[in-house]
Amino acid sequence: MNINEIVNRISYFRIQANLSARELSLRIGKSETYINHLESKPFNFKINVILDIIAALNITCEKFFSENYRSYDNDIEILNIIKNVPEDRKRTIIDLIKHIK
Repeated sequence: MNINEIVNRISYFRIQANLSARELSLRIGKSETYINHLESKPFNFKINVILDIIAALNITCEKFFSENYRSYDNDIEILNIIKNVPEDRKRTIIDLIKHIK
């Protein structure tokens, strides 16, 4: 994952959390324009800044770095539902999903 992808994810989750760039900047203890500057002209920053941003957005690292981060919640919900399906019915669900694709 490159810096632009990380910045895109920060933007996406910031908007999902209904936070302004200023508010997120202040939540992580940076200047008011830090996130705005980061989103407009990506630059290298330390991993602890990414972790601070993830914590301020109230999401998990797993969700942030997930391959399908935009559908992460739905994917997890589907997995949790499937976990409770009796073993003999799981094959039917797999076949149905393959058919839908």
